[in-house]
Amino acid sequence: MKKRNVILSGLALAGAIFAGSFAGSNLYASEDVEQFEQGNQMRTLSSLGIEAKSNDLEPMKTLTDENGKKWIYTDFTKRTPLMDKIENERSVGAKSAFIEVQDAIMQKYAEIGDSIPVILLDEELKEGSFSFNREDGEALIFKLKYNEKKAAWDYEQEK
Repeated sequence: MKKRNVILSGLALAGAIFAGSFAGSNLYASEDVEQFEQGNQMRTLSSLGIEAKSNDLEPMKTLTDENGKKWIYTDFTKRTPLMDKIENERSVGAKSAFIEVQDAIMQKYAEIGDSIPVILLDEELKEGSFSFNREDGEALIFKLKYNEKKAAWDYEQEK
């Protein structure tokens, strides 16, 4: 139970950090927040080799990278359908481990001003990425891989 509370607290903290990015950004009241978010998402996807349009930014939409590899897309704030898919096609443990890896990345790397993360997983739900941009435009990309022996998601920051 303590582990779950720590994870939930971490996710709440990360949500506050990413939400704070809108409060501290150069977003003017006249700008459309949704367009601002979509621009950040498209910039993150571009750094992953995926050219997307705003109508491509729907949870669970399949996007194709420059190498022809297909990825299931979602953003961090709309990840519930992806989490349900992991639970249904893998297990509750795989879903919990996926939440834990997101929490670990955000606890270690997230800063105020970062964009909302983009989550990509392959159709087999075995590998993917968790990525976001800094205010200065730097993309932070974390490659994810499901380790069936450990029933955990491993991650490595891409340089």
